[in-house]
Amino acid sequence: MDRRRELRRGLAATLPYLLSHHIPAERHRCHRLAVGGRTLHLCARCSGIYPGIALGVGVFLLGVGRGAWLPVVAFGPLPALVDWAVTTVTERRGTNAVRTATGGLLGVAYGLALPWVLTTWRPALLAIAVGYGALAAAGLWLTSE
Repeated sequence: MDRRRELRRGLAATLPYLLSHHIPAERHRCHRLAVGGRTLHLCARCSGIYPGIALGVGVFLLGVGRGAWLPVVAFGPLPALVDWAVTTVTERRGTNAVRTATGGLLGVAYGLALPWVLTTWRPALLAIAVGYGALAAAGLWLTSE
């Protein structure tokens, strides 16, 4: 019985973070959706990332625009990284429309890159991944202090 109660309490505590990983003070970074008389918070950037991933995978599977893939993978994440950095280290709040749009570009890059790297050995893809990983790690390290 205690395990069930503990499980219910744990689920109740995590439910607000199901669609948004932001704490209440950062809910301005979320879209607010009214569903069944309740307000749901949906992370603005993630609401662009996930459809973008689906689009990127679709483009990969269809083989559309192969010549543009490398620039999309290389530069698609950059606007999201810049927007995140600016709104994290400055007083600028940014807008959810920008977060969603930059998330979409990031998602398309992810959606193209993952199946591409799993099916074809391209050192450039590894270099791009390492570069963005290093930038993200540095950004997280700098903002954690």
